Amino acid sequence: MMDLLLVQQYATPQIQSFLSAVFECSVDRVKIFSVEAFNSLNEELDDFSFDCVCVFSSVRGDVAQLLQLYRYKVSNSDAVRRTVDIALHNKVHCYVPNDSLDGWIYVGDGDAPKYAQQIESDEDDCFVFKLI
Repeated sequence: MMDLLLVQQYATPQIQSFLSAVFECSVDRVKIFSVEAFNSLNEELDDFSFDCVCVFSSVRGDVAQLLQLYRYKVSNSDAVRRTVDIALHNKVHCYVPNDSLDGWIYVGDGDAPKYAQQIESDEDDCFVFKLI
């Protein structure tokens, strides 16, 4: 599982297109659910009918949307590298988890990603960062 934080909210088809590029699969192999819809699923998901499952929810702070990505047979470093590359190419402003504790890669304006650190917040579903 990998969490990805988007600076602005995107519609389901936009998220689906972005993730199909990241995971190099067709759009119909990416399943997108709101957190409410995912939590109310009554059936199990068939592992063979998708390449990626994404559960999204609204959050506050420096970002607007949390994507929780579930993907099999891909190493985390490959997924992180491809996510950063595709976000740069498509101008998707986001925070991608880095290997370090509370470390993130910020993809925003410009041609190069920047490193950021998450700042603790007492509020639930609030994500605040400082560039380092």
